[in-house]
Amino acid sequence: MADSRHGGSLEADTADRRQGTRVVFSPIRKSGLTESVYQRLRSEIVAAHLLPGELVTLDELGTRYGVSRTPVREALRRLEAEGLVLFREHRRVQVAPLTVNEIADTYALRILTEGFAVSESVRHGRAEIAGEAETIYQHMLNDATAGDGDAFYRRHLDFHRAIYAGAGSQELARVTEDLRTRTDRHRHVHGSFLPGNLRATADAHGAILAAVQAADPQAAARLVVEHLYRTAVELITQAGADRSTLLDDARSAALDGLGGTHEGRLG
Repeated sequence: MADSRHGGSLEADTADRRQGTRVVFSPIRKSGLTESVYQRLRSEIVAAHLLPGELVTLDELGTRYGVSRTPVREALRRLEAEGLVLFREHRRVQVAPLTVNEIADTYALRILTEGFAVSESVRHGRAEIAGEAETIYQHMLNDATAGDGDAFYRRHLDFHRAIYAGAGSQELARVTEDLRTRTDRHRHVHGSFLPGNLRATADAHGAILAAVQAADPQAAARLVVEHLYRTAVELITQAGADRSTLLDDARSAALDGLGGTHEGRLG
């Protein structure tokens, strides 16, 4: 199969993906300015409220959030280190464009790290994580029924954090969080968290939860790997790109590492 190793930009189609009309940006409270600006900007970039490829100035952002340029600049430097923004001339900043390569690259890494993370978590902390994951999952179901994509997305993040928490590794948690941020930009752009798509996502997480509750680390890891792989293939298909051999190889390596058998690639 052809490998999707090209750098085509995806931002041209993102404007049509926004939900609702104009996004309202409220001022930020004066305590902890840099952290507040950082968190607000990061969440708006991930949710594609600030579009991939969009150019803004420090003054515009300062006015938008009701703060001076200094906390905006400091927050943007942190986001630059995460690969979410690019500094341009004339005090302008560009929201990092999206590429098809990033889908394959980041999902391949997620497949290899998150299968391991949930396996370790179930082995060492099942009792602690199962109850929290169950509570979060029930909220996900309620949000899916209500068609509340924003609330569902927040629960979705919490669910993944919960099922990996038992691994006991802060570095592993940091890596999985960073990779998830990068892939979730693509999911928002392609409408993964629109109301009509929420129930199928919730069902996939319900199967993962059942494996966690059954204290079956191999089953939990296999379900996480397959869920991530199918999501990545769907995103690449929506982007109109060729299939990625990198993704196929990452899936095979992750499943082989579990010591079980697995079916062939998605056709």
